[in-house]
Amino acid sequence: MTKRALILGFVLATIAAGCGGGHVASSSSSSLPGLDAKKVAKIEALVKSNARADGDAQPSSAWVYASRRHEANIAAGAGSGVPGSQPVYLVVVQGRFVCSSCSGPPGHAPPRGSVMTFVLDRKTLSGLDFGIGGHVDTGALGPGLRLSLG
Repeated sequence: MTKRALILGFVLATIAAGCGGGHVASSSSSSLPGLDAKKVAKIEALVKSNARADGDAQPSSAWVYASRRHEANIAAGAGSGVPGSQPVYLVVVQGRFVCSSCSGPPGHAPPRGSVMTFVLDRKTLSGLDFGIGGHVDTGALGPGLRLSLG
């Protein structure tokens, strides 16, 4: 089982436990801690690649927020979050997603939803957490930066 599938299993269990709703965007910022043009370009490429892989080649929007890992996962709808104060970026993508490559319990349909999230290490941009669902609340994270998908 891949790391992505394990993380997705955690997120799906959280969603099944009662998460629902929609993305709540906060105000826009022109910059975030540690985020330069080169990192923005890498994140935008990652968004496009992941969105395409999960069934939506033209997602409607994408935002990035600076946070800590625990708070980012709470905002992404992962219940009580993932422990840790590691500096991260939470990326929130709006679209129509189906993760056909994700594994889950036998007999269950692939995860699908209108929001895809991933948590990236702020320094290296390594992927830490991933999810597809419908509820994200970034209000407590402060301003985000809207990404260009064009």
